[in-house]
Amino acid sequence: MRCILFGGSGEVGGAVARELINSEVCSQLTLLGRRAVTTMDDESKVIQIVVDTNAADFEEVVKEKACGHDVAISCIGIGSGTRSMTEEQMMAIEVDMLGKYARGCKAAGIEIFELLTAVGVKESHADSWIKEFRVMGKKFKTVLEIGFDKLAVFKPGMIVGNAHTPGWLTIFTGLIPDSLGWGNIQQEEVGRAFVTHLEKRVAVQREPVVSYGNKEMKWLIRN
Repeated sequence: MRCILFGGSGEVGGAVARELINSEVCSQLTLLGRRAVTTMDDESKVIQIVVDTNAADFEEVVKEKACGHDVAISCIGIGSGTRSMTEEQMMAIEVDMLGKYARGCKAAGIEIFELLTAVGVKESHADSWIKEFRVMGKKFKTVLEIGFDKLAVFKPGMIVGNAHTPGWLTIFTGLIPDSLGWGNIQQEEVGRAFVTHLEKRVAVQREPVVSYGNKEMKWLIRN
């Protein structure tokens, strides 16, 4: 599979990129982003494309660059910066920019999409009174409405090993059962789950949307 990844310079995106490079399921990895990832410069599988995500023609650029790929992946996100950002600023990245990327990939003929969101996010949260839930709900709804044949949504809880996760907090969240979704999951496990879905599940995926929380991601990579 030829894969295109948006957000590969981030923490989770980097973990996904490393897993794709090490997996036979990925024959070529295109990293699309606002800046190059220097640690990927010498990887033979990797093609890096630096783009202006604020450009008026960003969606058309994505369509051109995504042509010929089999899978599109988005790990774009703000992380801990949400606390200091307005809703408009969050929407510009999490919803508007992501929407242009996803629509560009769909227009390029890609029908398999993997999306990083967060624990508990639902389409109905687009109408939530909580800013963060509202934005993430709109993010999910935006991709859902594009209508990919096969969409996999990853909803990790507290990501251990991520620079945005306070280490002291994982002591407490580590007590939360995986079945509740809000507990701990290693960053490498999240990255591995993205790739394991492509290796084991996407070929037999019959429903248009599948979701993975902590419990489902850990089960996927261990079975």
